[in-house]
Amino acid sequence: MSDSKIYLDHNATSPLLPEVENAMNEVAEQAFANPSSPHWAGRNARFLLEEARDGLANSLGAKSQEILFTSGGTESNNTVLRQLLMNSGEQHLIVSAVEHPSVLETCRILGGQPNIQFTELAVDSSGKVEPEKLREVLRPETSLISVMTANNETGNLQPVEELSKIAQENKIPFHTDLVQAYGKMQLDLSLSGVNFASATAHKLGGPCGIGLLYVKQGTAFESLISGGKQERVRRAGTENVVLAVGFAKAVEWYLVNQSSLRDRFSKFRDLILNQINKIKGIFLNTDLGNSMPHTLNFGCNKVSAESLLISLDLDGIAVSTGSACSSGAMEASPVLLAMGLSR
Repeated sequence: MSDSKIYLDHNATSPLLPEVENAMNEVAEQAFANPSSPHWAGRNARFLLEEARDGLANSLGAKSQEILFTSGGTESNNTVLRQLLMNSGEQHLIVSAVEHPSVLETCRILGGQPNIQFTELAVDSSGKVEPEKLREVLRPETSLISVMTANNETGNLQPVEELSKIAQENKIPFHTDLVQAYGKMQLDLSLSGVNFASATAHKLGGPCGIGLLYVKQGTAFESLISGGKQERVRRAGTENVVLAVGFAKAVEWYLVNQSSLRDRFSKFRDLILNQINKIKGIFLNTDLGNSMPHTLNFGCNKVSAESLLISLDLDGIAVSTGSACSSGAMEASPVLLAMGLSR
């Protein structure tokens, strides 16, 4: 067993950046008040909250009023999908077969409603949705399409621009889960057909417990959480200013260092590839020509993922066998099964 520790599970949660921790500590001393309070302390907290919102909006090519704070990617995804519950008419929901559990499990629940039908869109061997396959499953009652930008397990990218344009042509709202892509690639939602986008802070050196939901101006939207009038009456509950500032600082840091980080990620991935390719029976599930450089998914013939994970953990290396949100049961990855791999 090694005394050194190597953490390679940033897609689950990345360590808090020192710059983020410093910014949060500084704000914690200033922004102790409720940002909805009208007095000087509340106004100070409100200023810092809106400053953070402005920074996040700019990073997405969005307007500040199109960004609302949530508790993370899971809440953001649920908020979008559960919009369908606000309508009693016949509705049809389309999502890809490789989505995060917060999307797929929610869709399965919604599909149990008498007025909601749910189509799980098949993917090719690289986990990609073919645009023509999307066209084939569209219906007059299709109410929402949800396809993630980058997969959390493989890092493989989806043709979101093309898929969202198909949705736009057919006047269907389009949602994308940006969790693994945000801050790590150039994004401009103002030029896309995307109506909703989800992101979270803790995948890029920010704090756990805060995310965002982008809602394109003019898109119909109902609040999932009722109560006060926070977030322009779209998400009730007192905002966490400290976490919001930490989120914005993490995104700012990633955007400033984006080019050098992508180069560093690519070199590190190549280093790992050079080593694992020396092992017989290794196969890749990441499409190296169409994926995020910070993610690598591979398997080994005749060795179970559970055995490999335990062996690496005993040697001080932290990796994952799939989505951390599905942990607790060592089951075959739904993402890899959808890509055609056997159990």
